[in-house]
Amino acid sequence: MLVVIPSKNRAGKITSHKVIKSAKIYVSSSEFHIYNNIYDNVISIPKEIEGITSTRNWILKNTNEKYVIFIDDDVKSQGYIKLYNEKTKKISMLENEWINEWQKLFDITEQMNYKIFGVSTDGQPCSVYPYKPFLFRSYVTASCMGIINDGTYYFDEKYIVKEDYELCLRHIKERDGILCARYLFWQNSHWNDNGGCKDYRTQNIELNAIKMLLKDYKGYIRRIERKGSNYCVRLDF
Repeated sequence: MLVVIPSKNRAGKITSHKVIKSAKIYVSSSEFHIYNNIYDNVISIPKEIEGITSTRNWILKNTNEKYVIFIDDDVKSQGYIKLYNEKTKKISMLENEWINEWQKLFDITEQMNYKIFGVSTDGQPCSVYPYKPFLFRSYVTASCMGIINDGTYYFDEKYIVKEDYELCLRHIKERDGILCARYLFWQNSHWNDNGGCKDYRTQNIELNAIKMLLKDYKGYIRRIERKGSNYCVRLDF
């Protein structure tokens, strides 16, 4: 199993490697020397590979590992939710616990003839279901996504952003479902931190990606506005 952390302009600031110490950090060759002076397991990506979508595909095509886990570099909270009567508590997990759970999820994924699974990226008690651990018609994102790397699925490079939503929808459309593990969560900082995709995301890029999703997957999603954001989408089955 290969655990991948794509990163950009966050040398000295990434957090996910503290949880998964064996993960490999993939960065552009122009930043390799900076990251390599700080972290172990840093892999250089050719400078002509630009943007997160192309980066993800390059990683998939340049490893012999069958099982690939993508995680974002800015995790702030992870683990599972434990219920105590009317109270809940977030319980963090260690690296070996995550590896064991991911291995189980890959096994379930293959048994269902799926190729992709994802873990909840919300971290709110109402969004993590310990008594309903799996959903099969839900969204999963590359913030914590497992892919069976046999050449069946790559990210659509016309999507500069929302590439993981597109892949999720394509998988659901072609295989009538996807494995979404809701008993675990991997919550990231995203827009709160500079670097990463935030450096090149613009309003036009986000809105154009949403328009493409609405066109390519008519009847599967609807656009919504939530907490002042115009960039949210929700599956609509």
